[in-house]
Amino acid sequence: MGIFMFHRPSMPKFNYIPRYYNPEKEELEKRKAAMGLDSKLTDSEKLRVQMRQRWGRIGEDGREKKTRSIAGTMRYVVIFGIAAILIYFIFFTPLVENFITMFLHLGGK
Repeated sequence: MGIFMFHRPSMPKFNYIPRYYNPEKEELEKRKAAMGLDSKLTDSEKLRVQMRQRWGRIGEDGREKKTRSIAGTMRYVVIFGIAAILIYFIFFTPLVENFITMFLHLGGK
């Protein structure tokens, strides 16, 4: 008899094949697909690259543009303006004090 009485299964073997990734070659394939030349990309990847280029997300150098839209900037300006007006009314006008005294008088009756 051995030390162990039960059968221990062997560890599973992994069939791992290392793959080489070349970012320059990948970028070249994307540029080829964007220009409509033969490339090794699949049809869906070609379509994705062409759509990004048409919609203006990719600039002339092949990198994605990081632009902020005017609508996004205007949103921040409007929010800041509303916050500034509220702060002005709360701290620099007797409007809030009048509301508080009005509610105190209504509650006392």
